[in-house]
Amino acid sequence: MKFFTAHTTTASKIVTLIYIFYRLIVIFMLGNSIYMQEWSHVALLVLTLILFMLPYLIETYLHINIPSLLELIVISFIFSSTVLGELDDFYGHIPVWDTALHALSGFLAAGVGFSLIYLLNENITILKLTPLFIAVTTFCFSMTVGVAWEFVEFSADRWLNMDMQKDRIVRQINSVDLGQRNNKVVQLKDIQRTTIESETADGKKVTTVIHNGYLDVGVIDTMKDLFVNFIGALFFSIFGYLYIDHEHKRFQLIRNFIPTKRK
Repeated sequence: MKFFTAHTTTASKIVTLIYIFYRLIVIFMLGNSIYMQEWSHVALLVLTLILFMLPYLIETYLHINIPSLLELIVISFIFSSTVLGELDDFYGHIPVWDTALHALSGFLAAGVGFSLIYLLNENITILKLTPLFIAVTTFCFSMTVGVAWEFVEFSADRWLNMDMQKDRIVRQINSVDLGQRNNKVVQLKDIQRTTIESETADGKKVTTVIHNGYLDVGVIDTMKDLFVNFIGALFFSIFGYLYIDHEHKRFQLIRNFIPTKRK
C-alpha cells in the first residue's frame, strides 16, 4: 500500500489521491504492455513509476519540505508527458501539448535550480549571492536540464525505436551536401513530395512517398522545445529575481515553488 500512497509529508489529501489515481493507471497499462510484449512501453511505464517516487525520495534524503502545489505540478507533468503524451499520443492529437509541456518543464527546472541556489545561499554567512546572479544561474540550470532532456529523446529514438523527437513536413531545405562545389549552399523551395526507397529484412523493396514536402527528422521539434524551455526558464528567473530583490514582500506565488528546510 505504501507504494501506491508514497508522497511527501507536506502533500495534501488531494495530492495523495492523485498519486494513487496516476499509479493505478500506470500499473494497469504496464500489465497490458507486458502482455502485448510492447517492451518500449514497458520501459517508459517503469520509468514513470520511478519518477513518481522522486519528490518523496528528495524530501526524505535532503530533509526538506516540498510545497504541495509544486509536488502536484511535478507528478502531473510526469504523467502528462510520459503516459498521455507518448503512450496515448497526445503529442500527435493535440499540437500544442508538446509545446506547453516543454514551456512548463523550463519553468519547473528553473524553480528547482532557484530553490537549490536560494537554500544554499541562505546558509552562507561570508558570501551572499546577488539576486541577479541567482536569476542568471537559475536560467542556466533550466536550459541545461532542457538540453539534457533532448539527449534523452534522441537516445530513445535511436536505441528504443521511439519517436520522441517528432518529425515535421517542410517545404524548403538548405544543404551544402546537395551542392556540386564545396561550401555552396543549395536551396530547394516548394518541395512537392519526397520518395524514400528502403528494403525489408527479406529483401523486399519498399517505396514510401511523403507528399507536400520533405520529412525533417526531429531538428525543428528539438529547436522548438528548447525555445519554449527558454521562455519558461526566463519567466521564472525574472520573477525569482524580483522576489529576492523585494525581500520576499512581493511575488509571493514564488513561495509555492521553493522547498524549505525542515526545522
